[in-house]
Amino acid sequence: MHLKDTTTGEVMKALTELLHEVGGTSSLALNLVALTTEDEREEVEQAASQASQEHPYRLILAIPRDTEAAEPRIDAEVTLGERLGAAEAIILRLDGPATAHLTSIVLPLLAPDVPVVTWWLLDPVRYGLEQELREFADRRITYSARATDPVASLYRRAESYVTGDTDICWTRISLWRSLIASAFDGVGQEVEKIDIKADDDDPSAQLMAAWLHTRLGVAPTVIDTEVERNSEHLPAIESVAFTMSGGETMEVERNADGQTVLRQAGLPKRRQSLQGRTLGQLLAEELRHLDPDTAYRKVLETFRVHYADRASA
Repeated sequence: MHLKDTTTGEVMKALTELLHEVGGTSSLALNLVALTTEDEREEVEQAASQASQEHPYRLILAIPRDTEAAEPRIDAEVTLGERLGAAEAIILRLDGPATAHLTSIVLPLLAPDVPVVTWWLLDPVRYGLEQELREFADRRITYSARATDPVASLYRRAESYVTGDTDICWTRISLWRSLIASAFDGVGQEVEKIDIKADDDDPSAQLMAAWLHTRLGVAPTVIDTEVERNSEHLPAIESVAFTMSGGETMEVERNADGQTVLRQAGLPKRRQSLQGRTLGQLLAEELRHLDPDTAYRKVLETFRVHYADRASA
């Protein structure tokens, strides 16, 4: 259902009518408020559709359009299911002052009594909406890798962190973290040195270094490396190598085709496929855990201190 130059009241009326046609109110797990551009809309819709298979939610997709317009205007599309999967969806295109008042527009559209998650691929500073997106959300999901300066963007996230913040760049390394943690089962020696071959400008690589520093008490060296990936949603990490106190080594290396090899002294090579996941799969993983991510908070603080030292060097 398309509504031109509309109001939040008319949008909710349209959604209520659509719900009545299908037999009443649907069961929702959460509200997902996504900020995007028209160019990214299709990608965001595909990811939201995939994630909604695990998490039925009300999607409110906000698209700033003509931000310089003198008069506020809201054009809306209201759908149930269809291309957006198992979700109630409200797509808002905002002109002029309507963009700057995102909170007052979104609040009346939220489903009651369920958590609110905000998610954005673009940098909300561009639209002056960073505080707006924080105000009403229980969780906030960013994707620093999409910023013009990805590591600096992650650093801003670290400086302004509040409980409930997370980043897709953290989610991208969850499989790496699981693999490395399992490799340390039965390892009794302390780690003396860690070398990470990775793209130094990849936020996931910086978070990996901070995570290892937090867990093992050793500051890794990130060796700037051009990494070939078969998915943009993979972290730009080629290998992580450990040198133990007894001189033994352990290395996890990922090839361009996604095959990961664990080399560990005294043991045969272990191989595992570590393919890139879709944006929808990464979003779905984030939405499985709506409680504050304390591990991410600790890692982000380590990154903040480490990156500040590097930036001032």
